[in-house]
Amino acid sequence: MMKPNIYLDHYLQPLGAYLAAEDVTDIYINRPGEVWQERLGGEIERFDVPALTGTVLLHLAQQVAAISAQGINREHPLLAASLPNGERVQIVIPPATRGEVAIAIRKHVVRGFGLEDYRADGGFVPAVLVAGKDVPAPLRHVDSDADPVDILRGAIRTKRNILISGGTSSGKTTFLNALLREIPAEERLILIEDTPELQPRHDNMVGLVAARSALGEASVSTDDLLGAALRMRPDRIILGEIRGSEAVTFLRAINTGHPGSLTTIHADSPSRAIDQLALLVLQTGTRMQWSDVVQYIRRSLGLIVQIGRSQGRRAVEQIYMVE
Repeated sequence: MMKPNIYLDHYLQPLGAYLAAEDVTDIYINRPGEVWQERLGGEIERFDVPALTGTVLLHLAQQVAAISAQGINREHPLLAASLPNGERVQIVIPPATRGEVAIAIRKHVVRGFGLEDYRADGGFVPAVLVAGKDVPAPLRHVDSDADPVDILRGAIRTKRNILISGGTSSGKTTFLNALLREIPAEERLILIEDTPELQPRHDNMVGLVAARSALGEASVSTDDLLGAALRMRPDRIILGEIRGSEAVTFLRAINTGHPGSLTTIHADSPSRAIDQLALLVLQTGTRMQWSDVVQYIRRSLGLIVQIGRSQGRRAVEQIYMVE
């Protein structure tokens, strides 16, 4: 955790109630004088906050840049950083906006849910085992009479590689935490994240965190950490999210002695999750053809879990076995 900063604290005061609320996951500032907040259930509300003037927002941006050893100005108008308590923040200032300071804050809100808690909370929608029209033949839906919790527990127990797919703020990390609870306690886990969010209960666990280059510090990518993790004898690798060149390293890892690994990806359906993963692989410059990459991915994955919103609630929409 970063050291307290009285200047940053001062400019964060108008956001204090939203940052402190346990059920608020996201805070958006589109223009001075207003705040939008999103709750765990998916409800989004707007509030008038006169104290958030344009000057205050600019000073807030500058203080966030200062504590993260970065800069933000008209020459460098984008800033991705973390607040002292771990909240992720993205800031954009002019000339990259239409004239206002825009801020999005993603809070680290993890519900202590297990799979049974998901069931009790309505986290498995009725269509969870029904195949969508966009799902290709190699993806088959599970028997409609099967219990989704039993399917997921069986996949963990038999060390199937699991990809959790969903849009932004769909609840992928919360669901990944629920799956971690099903992994036997005696297994050794290596976690790799951009921001520490996962909360495994395992004693034999190492958490690795990718780091942006800052003053006096090295830049360590997710791909770098995956390479290190492979030399740390994990039983399973838990990758917070696939978003770049680490896609290739992760696929190699789960095919060379680390089955039962888990990760997440941004996609709107199981088939698009495979397409997105294939695109990330091809962007590394591999000479493999699209069809070969897709086939390799299908052979590497055991299960795809699609997370989304159903009637305003985050829920598991689809579960697919990959053949």
